[in-house]
Amino acid sequence: MNALPRYRTLLALLLGLFGLVFAGMVVLFHQKSEEYAIGEAKKQALNALLVHRAIHAYVTQVQRPEIYRLKDTGRLYREYFSPMVMSFTFISRNVKDRLNEQREQHGMEPIYFKLASLNPRNPINQADDLEADLLRRMNREGLQEYQQAVELDGRHFLYLAVPIERSTPGCMKCHGDPRDAPAELVAMYGDRAGFHEDPNGIRALISIRAPLDETLASADRMANLLTLVTFLVLSGIYGLIAFFTYRIAAQQQRIVSQNRELAELSVTDALTGASNRLGLMARLNELASSAQRFKLVLSVMLLDLDHFKEVNDRHGHPAGDQVLKRFVAILRDNVRAADIVGRWGGEEFLIVAPHIGLDSAAQLAEKLRGLIESADLGPGIRITASIGVAEYRANESLDDLIARADQALYAAKAGGRNRVEVQRADLNRAR
Repeated sequence: MNALPRYRTLLALLLGLFGLVFAGMVVLFHQKSEEYAIGEAKKQALNALLVHRAIHAYVTQVQRPEIYRLKDTGRLYREYFSPMVMSFTFISRNVKDRLNEQREQHGMEPIYFKLASLNPRNPINQADDLEADLLRRMNREGLQEYQQAVELDGRHFLYLAVPIERSTPGCMKCHGDPRDAPAELVAMYGDRAGFHEDPNGIRALISIRAPLDETLASADRMANLLTLVTFLVLSGIYGLIAFFTYRIAAQQQRIVSQNRELAELSVTDALTGASNRLGLMARLNELASSAQRFKLVLSVMLLDLDHFKEVNDRHGHPAGDQVLKRFVAILRDNVRAADIVGRWGGEEFLIVAPHIGLDSAAQLAEKLRGLIESADLGPGIRITASIGVAEYRANESLDDLIARADQALYAAKAGGRNRVEVQRADLNRAR
């Protein structure tokens, strides 16, 4: 049968897939470029914010206390007030203006910076509608940051708004009762604007607009370069795939078949045909995830054949192998269809029992223990089993679950063997 048309169809589908991948990568590159530009703009905004906070710290912790000290010592008259040295808002705005002048001299776009208030002393700081709404949310809801990419007059900016610190007693000297404020301040601004603020409120927010266009353009150039590289790489990969497809077509079915056999062997115990530890852990992980997600119960039973070494020593290893096979057959014949029986290692076996809790699992374990005790496992061969039972707990690791079952098994061994022990959160109960 000529397989060429089938592989041509496959290559056509692959070409379509590569086209989708390429389109997805293009979208991803441009999304990431925008995220990068916004991240860089936010760095600029945060830098402006740090400068603002540094100025605030200096004015409130150094400069203003020094002026008050000079007043207290009589070197400055008590009613002295000048916004140029005492008003943090005035100082901060002027520092930012000069910073933007320096940015423009170095070919950089200015960063818009504003201390917006509902009750500003200077009308230039009056909050607009968005700022007023954000300021109310900061006071009412505890909003800590607002970020949004915006477009103004055809230019793109990252808008960032954060609250200033809540008012302190030091702030209320100039923003509380005007009778407590310096007389020159009242004479300069009147006794209404900027006064009667909430002593524990956030009276203003910092409004920053960092330019995005230049960074966006740079990021787009990088995205376009990555797009070109991706196109070349995908084209090369597709060409190689098309070249080798016909050469490997005859081997594919054989490889698939071999892989299936290997996968089955990798999770199966060669002697007993039960699941091996790898297979058990894979299924246990799936069932534990389902139990966690859907709040289902899940239990495990760890079984150990008592004095199994004596069987090998007395009857030989072939007889011991037959005992293990018969033991697994008893387990499989007497557990539920949903239960998973596997060899944990040596003469230890694990049963994973989904959808049953600790008590039901303990009853099943006791049933199995009795069947094993009474079973004829070979000429003159009788054997018993000790069993530890544990139930999966929410958010528990599988290692911890197995360790608890092993702890219960150890207790069964220590208690005389041929018994079932249940591991509970509060105690170990023998059955």
